[in-house]
Amino acid sequence: MMDRICFGKLLLGGTSWIVPGTFAENMCELSRETDSMMFVLFDGEYGCNIPDKAEISELVSLKKDLDMEVVVHFPRDICRSEDTEERRRCEDSCIRMMELFEPLDPFGYILHLDGEILGEYPSRNMTRWTELTHASVLRLAAAASDKTKICAETLDYNFRIAYPITEDTGISICLDIGHLVRYGHNVAEQMNLYMPTTRVIHIHGVSEDGTDHLDMSCFDAALFRDVTAKANEDGKKRLMILEVFEEDYKKSLNAIKKYMGA
Repeated sequence: MMDRICFGKLLLGGTSWIVPGTFAENMCELSRETDSMMFVLFDGEYGCNIPDKAEISELVSLKKDLDMEVVVHFPRDICRSEDTEERRRCEDSCIRMMELFEPLDPFGYILHLDGEILGEYPSRNMTRWTELTHASVLRLAAAASDKTKICAETLDYNFRIAYPITEDTGISICLDIGHLVRYGHNVAEQMNLYMPTTRVIHIHGVSEDGTDHLDMSCFDAALFRDVTAKANEDGKKRLMILEVFEEDYKKSLNAIKKYMGA
Protein backbone atom coordinates (compact mmCIF):
# COMPACT_ATOMS: atom_id res chain seq x y z
CA MET A 1 0.00 0.00 0.00
CA MET A 2 1.27 3.47 -0.86
CA ASP A 3 1.15 6.33 1.62
CA ARG A 4 -2.38 7.67 1.77
CA ILE A 5 -3.07 11.35 1.14
CA CYS A 6 -4.88 13.12 3.96
CA PHE A 7 -5.02 16.57 5.50
CA GLY A 8 -5.20 16.19 9.26
CA LYS A 9 -8.73 15.07 10.15
CA LEU A 10 -9.83 15.62 6.55
CA LEU A 11 -9.61 12.26 4.76
CA LEU A 12 -9.44 12.05 0.98
CA GLY A 13 -11.54 9.72 -1.19
CA GLY A 14 -12.78 9.10 -4.69
CA THR A 15 -15.77 7.73 -6.56
CA SER A 16 -16.64 4.11 -7.32
CA TRP A 17 -16.04 4.86 -10.99
CA ILE A 18 -12.27 5.28 -11.37
CA VAL A 19 -11.40 1.94 -13.00
CA PRO A 20 -13.52 -0.40 -15.15
CA GLY A 21 -14.88 -3.09 -12.87
CA THR A 22 -16.76 -3.81 -9.69
CA PHE A 23 -17.27 -1.74 -6.57
CA ALA A 24 -14.70 -3.99 -4.87
CA GLU A 25 -12.11 -3.37 -7.59
CA ASN A 26 -12.62 0.38 -7.33
CA MET A 27 -12.34 0.27 -3.54
CA CYS A 28 -9.06 -1.64 -3.80
CA GLU A 29 -7.65 0.90 -6.25
CA LEU A 30 -8.77 3.85 -4.12
CA SER A 31 -7.26 2.31 -0.98
CA ARG A 32 -3.77 2.63 -2.47
CA GLU A 33 -3.68 6.40 -1.84
CA THR A 34 -6.97 7.46 -0.21
CA ASP A 35 -9.19 6.53 2.73
CA SER A 36 -12.70 6.42 1.30
CA MET A 37 -14.98 5.60 -1.61
CA MET A 38 -18.25 7.19 -2.62
CA PHE A 39 -20.73 4.81 -4.22
CA VAL A 40 -22.08 6.47 -7.37
CA LEU A 41 -25.44 4.75 -7.87
CA PHE A 42 -28.01 4.85 -10.63
CA ASP A 43 -31.35 3.14 -11.00
CA GLY A 44 -33.41 4.23 -13.98
CA GLU A 45 -33.81 4.20 -17.72
CA TYR A 46 -30.05 3.82 -18.32
CA GLY A 47 -29.74 0.77 -16.09
CA CYS A 48 -29.13 -0.12 -12.48
CA ASN A 49 -25.93 -0.73 -10.51
CA ILE A 50 -27.45 -1.17 -7.05
CA PRO A 51 -25.58 -4.03 -5.31
CA ASP A 52 -27.47 -6.93 -3.76
CA LYS A 53 -27.13 -8.06 -0.14
CA ALA A 54 -24.51 -10.66 -1.02
CA GLU A 55 -22.27 -8.05 -2.63
CA ILE A 56 -22.78 -5.74 0.34
CA SER A 57 -21.61 -8.55 2.66
CA GLU A 58 -18.45 -8.99 0.60
CA LEU A 59 -17.82 -5.25 0.65
CA VAL A 60 -18.20 -5.16 4.44
CA SER A 61 -15.26 -7.55 4.78
CA LEU A 62 -13.20 -5.70 2.17
CA LYS A 63 -13.86 -2.32 3.78
CA LYS A 64 -12.59 -3.67 7.09
CA ASP A 65 -9.52 -5.30 5.53
CA LEU A 66 -8.60 -2.11 3.66
CA ASP A 67 -9.49 0.22 6.55
CA MET A 68 -11.69 2.37 4.34
CA GLU A 69 -14.65 4.69 4.87
CA VAL A 70 -17.58 4.77 2.45
CA VAL A 71 -20.14 7.34 1.37
CA VAL A 72 -23.36 6.56 -0.51
CA HIS A 73 -24.76 8.98 -3.09
CA PHE A 74 -28.49 8.37 -3.30
CA PRO A 75 -29.59 7.42 -6.84
CA ARG A 76 -32.79 9.49 -6.57
CA ASP A 77 -33.18 13.22 -5.92
CA ILE A 78 -35.83 14.69 -3.67
CA CYS A 79 -38.35 17.36 -4.69
CA ARG A 80 -38.15 17.32 -8.46
CA SER A 81 -41.91 16.95 -8.61
CA GLU A 82 -44.92 18.07 -6.61
CA ASP A 83 -46.64 14.81 -7.52
CA THR A 84 -47.25 12.98 -4.24
CA GLU A 85 -46.71 9.49 -5.61
CA GLU A 86 -43.49 10.41 -7.42
CA ARG A 87 -42.10 12.11 -4.33
CA ARG A 88 -42.99 9.09 -2.21
CA ARG A 89 -41.17 6.80 -4.65
CA CYS A 90 -38.04 8.95 -4.39
CA GLU A 91 -38.21 8.98 -0.60
CA ASP A 92 -38.78 5.21 -0.54
CA SER A 93 -35.72 4.72 -2.74
CA CYS A 94 -33.52 6.69 -0.33
CA ILE A 95 -34.85 4.74 2.64
CA ARG A 96 -34.18 1.43 0.87
CA MET A 97 -30.61 2.52 0.15
CA MET A 98 -30.02 3.34 3.82
CA GLU A 99 -31.37 -0.07 4.82
CA LEU A 100 -29.29 -1.88 2.17
CA PHE A 101 -26.00 -0.10 2.92
CA GLU A 102 -26.38 0.00 6.71
CA PRO A 103 -24.03 -3.02 7.23
CA LEU A 104 -21.24 -0.95 5.62
CA ASP A 105 -21.71 1.79 8.25
CA PRO A 106 -21.40 4.64 5.71
CA PHE A 107 -19.86 7.87 6.89
CA GLY A 108 -22.52 9.75 4.93
CA TYR A 109 -25.43 9.61 2.51
CA ILE A 110 -25.48 12.36 -0.15
CA LEU A 111 -28.88 13.87 -0.87
CA HIS A 112 -29.93 16.30 -3.61
CA LEU A 113 -32.73 18.70 -2.67
CA ASP A 114 -33.73 19.59 -6.21
CA GLY A 115 -36.61 21.52 -7.67
CA GLU A 116 -38.40 21.52 -10.99
CA ILE A 117 -36.16 24.29 -12.37
CA LEU A 118 -32.46 25.20 -12.33
CA GLY A 119 -31.02 28.56 -11.39
CA GLU A 120 -31.18 31.03 -8.54
CA TYR A 121 -34.24 29.30 -7.06
CA PRO A 122 -35.18 25.61 -7.33
CA SER A 123 -38.89 26.29 -7.81
CA ARG A 124 -41.36 28.87 -9.08
CA ASN A 125 -43.35 28.31 -5.90
CA MET A 126 -40.80 28.52 -3.10
CA THR A 127 -43.34 28.34 -0.30
CA ARG A 128 -44.63 25.01 -1.60
CA TRP A 129 -41.09 23.75 -2.36
CA THR A 130 -39.95 24.51 1.17
CA GLU A 131 -42.98 22.77 2.65
CA LEU A 132 -42.55 19.65 0.52
CA THR A 133 -38.78 19.50 0.95
CA HIS A 134 -39.03 19.83 4.71
CA ALA A 135 -41.57 16.99 4.85
CA SER A 136 -39.38 14.72 2.69
CA VAL A 137 -36.23 15.37 4.69
CA LEU A 138 -38.09 14.85 7.94
CA ARG A 139 -39.24 11.43 6.72
CA LEU A 140 -35.71 10.41 5.72
CA ALA A 141 -34.26 11.69 8.99
CA ALA A 142 -36.80 9.65 10.95
CA ALA A 143 -35.88 6.51 8.99
CA ALA A 144 -32.12 6.90 9.41
CA SER A 145 -30.15 5.16 12.15
CA ASP A 146 -28.20 8.42 12.44
CA LYS A 147 -29.78 11.40 10.73
CA THR A 148 -26.55 13.40 10.83
CA LYS A 149 -25.16 11.00 8.21
CA ILE A 150 -27.65 12.40 5.67
CA CYS A 151 -25.88 15.26 3.88
CA ALA A 152 -27.76 17.75 1.71
CA GLU A 153 -25.49 18.75 -1.17
CA THR A 154 -24.93 22.33 -2.29
CA LEU A 155 -26.22 22.55 -5.88
CA ASP A 156 -26.81 25.46 -8.25
CA TYR A 157 -28.99 27.68 -6.05
CA ASN A 158 -27.67 29.56 -3.00
CA PHE A 159 -27.72 27.10 -0.12
CA ARG A 160 -29.24 29.69 2.22
CA ILE A 161 -32.54 28.51 0.71
CA ALA A 162 -32.13 24.94 1.96
CA TYR A 163 -30.06 25.55 5.08
CA PRO A 164 -33.01 26.22 7.42
CA ILE A 165 -34.41 22.81 6.44
CA THR A 166 -31.14 21.05 7.28
CA GLU A 167 -30.92 22.95 10.56
CA ASP A 168 -34.49 22.17 11.59
CA THR A 169 -34.35 18.47 10.68
CA GLY A 170 -30.86 17.89 12.09
CA ILE A 171 -29.19 16.56 8.95
CA SER A 172 -25.71 17.54 7.76
CA ILE A 173 -24.30 19.24 4.66
CA CYS A 174 -22.23 18.04 1.71
CA LEU A 175 -20.31 21.14 0.70
CA ASP A 176 -19.66 20.78 -3.03
CA ILE A 177 -16.86 23.24 -3.64
CA GLY A 178 -16.91 22.59 -7.39
CA HIS A 179 -20.57 23.57 -7.56
CA LEU A 180 -19.90 26.74 -5.56
CA VAL A 181 -17.21 27.71 -8.08
CA ARG A 182 -19.29 26.63 -11.09
CA TYR A 183 -22.31 28.71 -10.09
CA GLY A 184 -20.43 31.79 -8.90
CA HIS A 185 -21.04 31.60 -5.16
CA ASN A 186 -18.62 33.14 -2.67
CA VAL A 187 -16.69 30.06 -1.55
CA ALA A 188 -15.09 31.65 1.53
CA GLU A 189 -18.46 32.95 2.71
CA GLN A 190 -20.18 29.60 2.13
CA MET A 191 -17.43 27.73 3.99
CA ASN A 192 -17.69 30.10 6.96
CA LEU A 193 -21.45 29.62 7.09
CA TYR A 194 -21.76 25.89 6.49
CA MET A 195 -18.51 24.14 7.42
CA PRO A 196 -19.64 23.62 11.05
CA THR A 197 -22.39 21.22 9.90
CA THR A 198 -20.51 19.87 6.86
CA ARG A 199 -19.69 16.16 7.05
CA VAL A 200 -18.62 15.51 3.44
CA ILE A 201 -16.91 17.78 0.91
CA HIS A 202 -17.05 17.27 -2.86
CA ILE A 203 -14.27 18.77 -4.93
CA HIS A 204 -13.63 18.72 -8.68
CA GLY A 205 -12.20 20.86 -11.42
CA VAL A 206 -14.20 23.53 -13.27
CA SER A 207 -13.24 24.98 -16.64
CA GLU A 208 -13.65 28.57 -17.75
CA ASP A 209 -16.72 27.62 -19.81
CA GLY A 210 -18.41 26.18 -16.71
CA THR A 211 -17.84 22.49 -17.35
CA ASP A 212 -17.40 20.79 -13.99
CA HIS A 213 -16.37 17.38 -12.63
CA LEU A 214 -13.05 17.77 -14.42
CA ASP A 215 -9.70 16.74 -12.99
CA MET A 216 -8.16 18.90 -10.28
CA SER A 217 -5.65 20.56 -12.58
CA CYS A 218 -8.71 22.71 -13.43
CA PHE A 219 -8.97 23.97 -9.85
CA ASP A 220 -7.31 26.93 -8.17
CA ALA A 221 -4.37 25.76 -6.04
CA ALA A 222 -4.73 28.53 -3.45
CA LEU A 223 -8.44 27.79 -3.07
CA PHE A 224 -7.67 24.11 -2.58
CA ARG A 225 -5.32 24.95 0.27
CA ASP A 226 -7.95 27.28 1.76
CA VAL A 227 -10.53 24.47 1.69
CA THR A 228 -8.27 21.96 3.43
CA ALA A 229 -7.28 24.52 6.06
CA LYS A 230 -10.88 25.57 6.77
CA ALA A 231 -12.03 21.95 7.04
CA ASN A 232 -9.42 21.36 9.76
CA GLU A 233 -10.11 24.40 11.92
CA ASP A 234 -12.52 22.70 14.33
CA GLY A 235 -10.80 19.31 14.49
CA LYS A 236 -13.82 17.36 13.21
CA LYS A 237 -13.38 14.30 11.03
CA ARG A 238 -14.61 14.92 7.49
CA LEU A 239 -14.32 13.20 4.12
CA MET A 240 -13.36 15.04 0.94
CA ILE A 241 -14.40 13.17 -2.19
CA LEU A 242 -12.70 13.78 -5.52
CA GLU A 243 -15.90 13.73 -7.57
CA VAL A 244 -14.19 12.81 -10.83
CA PHE A 245 -14.19 9.68 -12.92
CA GLU A 246 -11.87 7.26 -14.74
CA GLU A 247 -8.52 8.77 -15.80
CA ASP A 248 -9.36 12.12 -14.19
CA TYR A 249 -8.85 10.50 -10.78
CA LYS A 250 -5.10 9.91 -11.23
CA LYS A 251 -4.73 13.33 -12.83
CA SER A 252 -6.43 14.81 -9.78
CA LEU A 253 -4.11 13.03 -7.35
CA ASN A 254 -1.11 14.38 -9.23
CA ALA A 255 -2.52 17.90 -9.18
CA ILE A 256 -3.23 17.73 -5.44
CA LYS A 257 0.30 16.54 -4.69
CA LYS A 258 1.63 19.47 -6.68
CA TYR A 259 -0.64 21.94 -4.84
CA MET A 260 0.58 20.64 -1.49
CA GLY A 261 4.21 20.76 -2.52
CA ALA A 262 4.73 17.00 -2.47
